[in-house]
Amino acid sequence: MSDFAIIFDSEAEGNDKAIAGEDFASRWSWFGVMHRLCGAEIVNLEKITKIKLLECLTWLSYETDLNSQNKVNRNG
Repeated sequence: MSDFAIIFDSEAEGNDKAIAGEDFASRWSWFGVMHRLCGAEIVNLEKITKIKLLECLTWLSYETDLNSQNKVNRNG
């Protein structure tokens, strides 16, 4: 999980795009990951469950890092 802290840990590098804080994440567990991957569209849920977990976590890590970088560029 430490390889993917950027998507789970809201404290990692000031990450305001983390899936959730500790309380929320403990309540919903992996559903937050699935919700984000399917773009909050339930019709995509079956599609994303067929993708390998490593691919999903890598995608979310990249997306989160990219969003953080873009935020820095806009604010800097």
